[in-house]
Amino acid sequence: MIQVTLFVKPDCPPCDEVQALLGDLAAAYPHRLTVQDVTADARLRAELGARVPVVEVGGRRLASPITRETLTSALAVAQAIERTYAPSAASKLGGADRATRWLSRHWLALFNSVVAVYLGLPFLAPALMRAGLERPARLLYLAYSFVCHQFPFRSFFLFGPRATYPRDILQAATGVDPNDLLGARSFVGNAATGFKVALCERDVAMYAGILLGGLVYALLRPRLRALHWMLWLALGVLPIALDGGSQLVSQLAIGLLPFRESTALLRTITGALFGVMSVWFAYPNLEDSMQENLRAVERSGAGSRASPA
Repeated sequence: MIQVTLFVKPDCPPCDEVQALLGDLAAAYPHRLTVQDVTADARLRAELGARVPVVEVGGRRLASPITRETLTSALAVAQAIERTYAPSAASKLGGADRATRWLSRHWLALFNSVVAVYLGLPFLAPALMRAGLERPARLLYLAYSFVCHQFPFRSFFLFGPRATYPRDILQAATGVDPNDLLGARSFVGNAATGFKVALCERDVAMYAGILLGGLVYALLRPRLRALHWMLWLALGVLPIALDGGSQLVSQLAIGLLPFRESTALLRTITGALFGVMSVWFAYPNLEDSMQENLRAVERSGAGSRASPA
């Protein structure tokens, strides 16, 4: 498929017009469109800032004014070249280039799938326990114990009367002493309380936020600009740092803060905020890198076609 890059800047009506033109021509000339905001990159801002909108297609750059006729001509030429040389180009690419091209095109689906599996397996553990399949369930708890504390008073429970068991309720319901951290960590639940998820509340919320953000990004990818790093720190990092950090410091034997235990609601909110904001901050930048890798591979393939001549 033809790769088209549209270089734009905010509040640019001609940029919107060109993007609409490309949408109109997509049926006749199928293409993969990447919209690049030049203000987000110092090099692009210096090179193209005064010239946008600029369209890059088939190795050519079309500068303003861009008309339907010039776009149609450029797309037609790129389509003809692709149909003529695409099979031979694919055969020229080495294994590493083919892998790079595949990853550059499908990285988001891969990331979302990995996060979905990573988030789903901790919920499988209590389901296996309830079904009496204790051995595979214990293996899941063990695997996730290397990345999460799994304290029951900070974990969700399934198949029981309560979704959470804060410190005081846990001890009253189970006899487990929450101050005995090793003992508490080993408690996975029972038929009376239900069984805990193999990731704690905050981790569940964080990875759920990453998955939700990744799915939303799949819909908004051409239009979503990367979140500024200061907003990421303020909206994503600071809430989770304050909630988790104050809880940790308050429970150290140094007396800086009065004892404090966060709540399931706060852990869920701060974890989800961190996950969603991290996606908003990282994925648009990662998409730009992947598209640059894809263009490099395509140029490499084009160079290998031209070299015999």
